[in-house]
Amino acid sequence: MLFLTAVLTLSFGWKLIDFVPIIPKEGYVVLDVRLRDIVKDVSNLCLGSNGNLTLARDLAEAIGIKMKKLGVKAIVFGTMDTLSRDDSDPLKRFSGSPYITAQVIEYMMEGFANAGIYPILDARGKISPEVVKALISRKLFLPVMVENEEKMKILQAMGYKTAFFSPEGPLYGKEISFNWNSERSLDIEEIRKEILKRSIIILNPLGKGVAINDPFSSAKVLIFSPESWLIDLAKKVEKGELPATGRKSW
Repeated sequence: MLFLTAVLTLSFGWKLIDFVPIIPKEGYVVLDVRLRDIVKDVSNLCLGSNGNLTLARDLAEAIGIKMKKLGVKAIVFGTMDTLSRDDSDPLKRFSGSPYITAQVIEYMMEGFANAGIYPILDARGKISPEVVKALISRKLFLPVMVENEEKMKILQAMGYKTAFFSPEGPLYGKEISFNWNSERSLDIEEIRKEILKRSIIILNPLGKGVAINDPFSSAKVLIFSPESWLIDLAKKVEKGELPATGRKSW
């Protein structure tokens, strides 16, 4: 399994370190990379399309366990936007539904926290007011990463009162370190395969073929990895020999 160690070293003066082989021992270290660059082929959309959303919690905890051993204190994850037709990066969204988005965020937050990793929600780029409302209704006021103070004020005006960080440093609040570790033994590869297997979607009932990582394809079935074993399962779903395991929520 490939774990990329692009890290953000946090203090009152942060600096971005790209793809360093060893995480620095000094400072407050935050992992800030895409999910599918940590766990092969597992994107946010793959998680949100899963037939068993609780697997998001197990995956986050498994990632957190590995990262904790490397000295990582916090992780930037997720999105505060929903999937739309004009999305330039559809795999970054969990779902077209703000409620499913909030649910997956909650599960991942729990998983990272269980592992002793401080979870920071990624609010850079577009944000959906409906996602913000869904988070507030669940009383999920996670610390967030924003581009600047202006974005912080937008979220605060929407009622999202929490700690705010930017790539330049803390904007409101301070870094927190959890002093515990998870005692669970979790196999990331096993969880990865289970997530991929449970994210086989009927995209277009009257379509033909299997699409990979393209939620707007005209194909009948959507999967999130080109691995041969998964393609074989998808073809059986296409033929009606197996049921779909995931859900389309856009």
